[in-house]
Amino acid sequence: MWLAIDIGNTHQHWGWFERGELVLAADYSHSYWDERVFERAQEIVVASVVPDRLERWRFYRKVRVLDLDDLSLRGSYETLGVDRALNLLGAGYRYGFPVLVVDFGTAITLTAADPLGQFVGGCIMPGFHMQFQALHSHTARLPEVQLPEQLPPPMAHDTAQAIQSGVVKLTLAGLEQYLIAWRLSQPKGKVIATGGDSALVYRWVPHLFDVHDAQVSLWGIYATAHR
Repeated sequence: MWLAIDIGNTHQHWGWFERGELVLAADYSHSYWDERVFERAQEIVVASVVPDRLERWRFYRKVRVLDLDDLSLRGSYETLGVDRALNLLGAGYRYGFPVLVVDFGTAITLTAADPLGQFVGGCIMPGFHMQFQALHSHTARLPEVQLPEQLPPPMAHDTAQAIQSGVVKLTLAGLEQYLIAWRLSQPKGKVIATGGDSALVYRWVPHLFDVHDAQVSLWGIYATAHR
């Protein structure tokens, strides 16, 4: 077995592969560390959008650290986040190109590739929790809220629900317009939802996506390491 690790802004995403199959995936806090993993894994491949998180991994013989230069993504630019590139490569490996990946993480990112697998662009906006935190931090009386389990109504009757409705409804409305435009340009393309909040969003609005796959970044590491 070998291990793929995607270290994000909020947590570590680990995936164990065996014979080309992802057999186990788990999320851990940044403080999590298990020396026994070096005994069990034949190889460990690590990538991170936060460079400082990689330092401890570079000293181990079994560990290979991936940077953007290691990824076979044509058309990318120097400051493209390795997480976005891995999402795109993993989605293309699993579902084919053209593809657009919507990552609902600390930030919400959209990243697209054309039928030849070449990066064609995307966009970045604050994630749901970042928007909630900004409203709480930069106002005198607005409370900090969390994502609701149910899609909030457009017309709320209390402050907390009004914040949830504003952030969620307007974010999803903008996303839908973006996806409509992309589907018109790539009628055969797929839209993949991933990231920490993606399961909830997919439950709310499944019609916006073709697939929900929380593991595409791990598959991007796998595809890169075994291309």
